[in-house]
Amino acid sequence: MADKNKPYVDKLNNSTMGVPHARRKMMAYFQFSMIAVVFVVVFSVIYFISMKKDEKNKIDYSTAELIQYDLPADDTPVAVYETSEGTFKAVLFPEQTPEYYDYFTNLVSTGYYDGSKVFAVQDGVYFMGGAKTSDGTDNDDTDKTELAAEKSKDLWPFYGAIAAYGNRQSLLNSQIKAGSRCLFIGSIDFDEKTIAEMNEASDNKQLNGAFAEKGGVPNFSQQYTIFAQVYDGFDAYEKLISSEVVKPSESDGSGDSDLRPKNAVTFERVYLSTYGENKNDDFFTLGSSEK
Repeated sequence: MADKNKPYVDKLNNSTMGVPHARRKMMAYFQFSMIAVVFVVVFSVIYFISMKKDEKNKIDYSTAELIQYDLPADDTPVAVYETSEGTFKAVLFPEQTPEYYDYFTNLVSTGYYDGSKVFAVQDGVYFMGGAKTSDGTDNDDTDKTELAAEKSKDLWPFYGAIAAYGNRQSLLNSQIKAGSRCLFIGSIDFDEKTIAEMNEASDNKQLNGAFAEKGGVPNFSQQYTIFAQVYDGFDAYEKLISSEVVKPSESDGSGDSDLRPKNAVTFERVYLSTYGENKNDDFFTLGSSEK
């Protein structure tokens, strides 16, 4: 029979009946400390792996090609967007984004984007479209598939680039997944200060020159799966990216905003074609940054 004056540890139930309070407190503290140590070690390992992965996937800016301004072959696939504001066309890049290309073209072929909505506009900088609802939220008809990001050193967020939009992959991986919704890229203002900062960040003068000449949003670089480049129908594209919204963002970023178009903007029909059937060779030129 156990001595009632001695501490009793119930190993089966992991209890500490009879252990003096101070000792129980110390045991609890020790257990908590061990859990904390294990958590820190595991987190550090995951973070280290994530950092090594980011290092492995680091883009070499110096070797970037500007294929968005290379004249396409006649059989290059093209997406044609017939919208409530007019029609624009974009070349697709199946070699650089093969997984998303298959996913996107399948959606287009099934008529998924017909009648879909433009659900957010940041005046001149971007608009977002391809949603089944006017505010971009999911409904029963939304394709919720999300693919891993397909980044390419040869595809950049120039004016008219189209990127796939989804959620971030994880807390430790900030890459943005590629979903059915799309981000249509406009441009920031390229003043002397912006150009100087860009030149300081990258020594690829050809790339920097293309941004300065054609426009775009450099901060979006290597954040999204860029899978297409608009090359024709910029009158319609400009109307979309300049649509009046319910409540614009404040210039300093403060306050609430509602970036839905005030008047409904829709993709009435989206279909696939080829460049040979929809030519506009004038777009595919670069001035001082031409290769």
